[in-house]
Amino acid sequence: MINKQTLEERLWVSVASVGIICDRELLKPMDQRVWKEAVSLKRMGYNVEIITPHTKSITKIMKGIKIHCIEKKRIPGLTALKIITQVLKRKYDILHCHEFNPLLYTIILRKATKSKIIWDCHEDYPSLISTKIDENGIVRENKTLKKIVTLLIKVGIKNVDTVITITPPLVKRYRKHIRTMILPNFPPSKSFNPNLKSKEISKLYKNKEVILYQGGIKRGRGMGLILSSLNIVVKRIPNLVFVVLGGEIEKTGWSKGIEKFLNEHKDNIITTGWIDYDKMAPYLTQANLGIIMNKPTHYNNKIGLPNKLFEYIACGLPVLSSNLPEIKKILMKNKCGLIVDSEESETLAEHIVQFLKDTKKMNRYKETTKKCASKYSWERYDKILHYIYSS
Repeated sequence: MINKQTLEERLWVSVASVGIICDRELLKPMDQRVWKEAVSLKRMGYNVEIITPHTKSITKIMKGIKIHCIEKKRIPGLTALKIITQVLKRKYDILHCHEFNPLLYTIILRKATKSKIIWDCHEDYPSLISTKIDENGIVRENKTLKKIVTLLIKVGIKNVDTVITITPPLVKRYRKHIRTMILPNFPPSKSFNPNLKSKEISKLYKNKEVILYQGGIKRGRGMGLILSSLNIVVKRIPNLVFVVLGGEIEKTGWSKGIEKFLNEHKDNIITTGWIDYDKMAPYLTQANLGIIMNKPTHYNNKIGLPNKLFEYIACGLPVLSSNLPEIKKILMKNKCGLIVDSEESETLAEHIVQFLKDTKKMNRYKETTKKCASKYSWERYDKILHYIYSS
């Protein structure tokens, strides 16, 4: 028998409308966190629409979700104004604001609407926005900008009913001021699991020792360190193949040297170019080791839990990571990877060689990683989204 409260909740969900507001382009490339949440909310019975910046103004429908694309304008603030106007035209019951700029839109939206507002905080924005790495690799932090961003968040968060974020340190920070929940950015098990194989990819890497890096080639992500270590590894493991899944190179003065290095090592380095999200897994399941060498250049990197970490684990791929505290907790707790506490290429190379040459150790890590793979699936955690919305 359904009690009155349960019936009221079901009726609310069946008619409640949700406006998801994006800070940046949703579609190219697809922002997987935004899309996973939208699909989950649609499945729960909410009427979901997305408002996103785009190359042109157009409305699309995907999986029953209406996507209102707003053409990006060069004049500062004009795109934001058009997004806010679009939101005000539609009387949503709930506004779900992603990232930094939409948090600032709530200053207007709180007063102009009766909507409940959720802020989805993906990063530590004060450190992310205020820190840059120049062409010489020098990290520069604009302390004034950092203070301004921190102040703007304090102002914006007063207009919000709930904060959702992805990492424990950010939960701890915002929970002091407002109801805050953690919703990690885990991959969907349909797209990432150890059983997703490809005969073509298996044949391509047959009799090879495969290590893999997923993402763009950027200085702050330790790609220089990784590539310099490969010269050492290849001398001891000639059949090594380093797969860069994605392979887009950051366009700086530094990139010219990287392009030259990649061309000179074509036998051992493969850059795949863009791979669709739901086609990545067969590359991961074929590899022996997944690499994450993010540098602690700023606080956002130190506390970050990159998507690739969970995508590696979900496919049963052991991880070799730099010594960043939140990543370390995951790897040590589940015994699904190793930590390199050094920025020396010789040290990284030695860790890779030891792992690949010790077959028993490698297979043991593969087994323990497969055992915890299902733990980090989106399906296990989207119930948190349901709890946030229903309460």
